[in-house]
Amino acid sequence: MTQRPLRIYEATHADLEVLQRIGCETYREHFSEIWTDAGMQRFLSDDFSSESLTSSLAATEQHLWLLAEDDAGNTQGFAKLNWNSSMPLDNKAGVELQKIYLLKSATGKGYGEQLLRVICERVLARQQQLLWLDVLKSNRAAHAFYTRFGFRTCGEIPFNTDLLEIGMQVMAYDLRSRPQAHPTTCS
Repeated sequence: MTQRPLRIYEATHADLEVLQRIGCETYREHFSEIWTDAGMQRFLSDDFSSESLTSSLAATEQHLWLLAEDDAGNTQGFAKLNWNSSMPLDNKAGVELQKIYLLKSATGKGYGEQLLRVICERVLARQQQLLWLDVLKSNRAAHAFYTRFGFRTCGEIPFNTDLLEIGMQVMAYDLRSRPQAHPTTCS
């Protein structure tokens, strides 16, 4: 299958409504089974409120939001980075990939890899070398994707919803190892 290129660009305040829509849609598609309806609504109302997004989009020294559009101009996903963020478990300084979500209809098309490559380029452009994230322990597909890309599991941290105690795996990628992925050293 030939990969269709995404247009990946930095989101601004003008993209607030798109971020709200795509954020809520992708999160519901992928994570509705781990929340009650009320819990999901509270989470989304907090995470994707106009106030929260406005503040985050304005804090460009702390955060970067990226939007990903297909060649027809349809938003397929987004990502959020937190600059200069300490990794849980060992407090190594790096960049947290807090969110990277694609619509379910966009998965399996190579879009996640395209978005992750642009993320790595942005991290390196800021002269940072460690990219880390946490992923639900139960999300085997995401864990496998990140592992193929070069991330390594460093440990686990707790995570609870209003419905379940799930836990997260912390994963890290040392960007100095690019373009060939090797294991990241975790304490």
